[in-house]
Amino acid sequence: MDAETNNQEGVRIERRKGITFNLEIQKKSNGYPVFLRITENGQHRRYKSTIVLKRKSDWDSKNQRIKPTEQMYESWQKELDGLLQQAREIDRTLKKQGVSSADKIVEELRFGTKSESFLVFAEQKVQECRAAGRLSSMNKYSQVCRKFIAFMESRGRDPYSVTFREIDYTFIAEFDAFMQSLDNKQYMAHNDRPDSVTTGAKKLHPNYIAKILQYMNTVFESAEKAKVIKHEENPFNTYRIKTVKTDREELSLEEVQRIVHLELVKGTGEWHSRNFFLFAMYCAGIRIGDVLCLRWNNITEDNRLHYQMSKNHKIQDLPLIPPAIEILDLYRADGASPDDFIFPYMKTGKYAELWQEVKSIRDFDLLSGDMKLKFKQTVSSKEAHVNNGLRKIRDMAGITKPLSTHIARHTFARLAKEVHTDNSLLQGLMMHSNISTTEKYMGRFSTDARDEALKEIFKPLAPEMMRKKELLDRLAKLQVEELEVIVKEHTKNI
Repeated sequence: MDAETNNQEGVRIERRKGITFNLEIQKKSNGYPVFLRITENGQHRRYKSTIVLKRKSDWDSKNQRIKPTEQMYESWQKELDGLLQQAREIDRTLKKQGVSSADKIVEELRFGTKSESFLVFAEQKVQECRAAGRLSSMNKYSQVCRKFIAFMESRGRDPYSVTFREIDYTFIAEFDAFMQSLDNKQYMAHNDRPDSVTTGAKKLHPNYIAKILQYMNTVFESAEKAKVIKHEENPFNTYRIKTVKTDREELSLEEVQRIVHLELVKGTGEWHSRNFFLFAMYCAGIRIGDVLCLRWNNITEDNRLHYQMSKNHKIQDLPLIPPAIEILDLYRADGASPDDFIFPYMKTGKYAELWQEVKSIRDFDLLSGDMKLKFKQTVSSKEAHVNNGLRKIRDMAGITKPLSTHIARHTFARLAKEVHTDNSLLQGLMMHSNISTTEKYMGRFSTDARDEALKEIFKPLAPEMMRKKELLDRLAKLQVEELEVIVKEHTKNI
């Protein structure tokens, strides 16, 4: 091996038997993505990393490194160092096989080695999700790996030595039974051991186990596509993943009224949590991640909520009913920018300034995988803050059901069902089992119909209706003689 320096752009290059590696940035519409350039006999192949710099000035081209002026300098540079090391290791392995080339190295970086080890393949899925910023899927695949490692260690086996072909129907059944024996706190972290049990903890829920098995099946399906195994070798072709039906938690109208009437100190965590919960419910059960990211420019001059849903990128446009407008008025401030967050949660924290610049779904899509993960982790932590306040509200209101942000969505569905028993648009929207079916159903209704349906649902929570209900409740507690006196007095005045 000999080393030399390429003076073009001042980039240090390492030369290895005709193959060189260096890092470079290129100007793109979303910023300056960092590429690994692999050069062989004067021909270049590039592999795009997950890192995208917003400013050219944050790149040190001479030393092929990110400058400390970039807020994500440490973690991003660590990722790039790892990418270089991975490429060199692939090069060394391929050289021993006598087949090293720039094309082969790029192929290995993109698709990985076709290992027959189930765990190696599953861990590759974790890394793919991490690179793409898919937090939920990354966590699920991580749990597949952790539970699988625990299962193999309980059998005295090296988890990495277990191949796809060893995992048959009986193996899956035994793995299923093993998970049923675990409590819901075991093996949730990478360093958990068998004795890390929590006294009195519940067992893993059957539906959680089913989700782990479903993700395990996707690992097998990926192995099929990669030609590691044949379709008939997938044990999930015959293994039936079992789930149990659960009752969906939701609040009644009376329980919602209790929350509305609570006397809470303005500015406290519980006060913010109540506002957040009720606003989400009033806005057709808008998803919590979307509420957290709402900005004032999502509120139109004619009091409508107009936003793009993060889950499916669909545009949603809804009228704001009076109670929702009242909540917004609590947060309006003089001089607020249209780009400012409505609710305070995303305004604080380590990355608050960065998130302020993520003003649309497009901005989010242009983030690197690492930053997408951090954004979603931030949203998750903020949701936890809201739920902390809701747990206190639950006790204050004397509600025995669980109370969390997602219950707002369920509660809206219940109120919609109670008012629109004729399969109305909003009931269909919230009670769907398949998003494509819901979208097809929604197409049959005009905007006016949706607006009127939404207003109708919350009529029972209108101030005049709540006063009427309170009066009727008081009258119902009176004795017959007392009611007769009231009626006589009333008819006298007519």
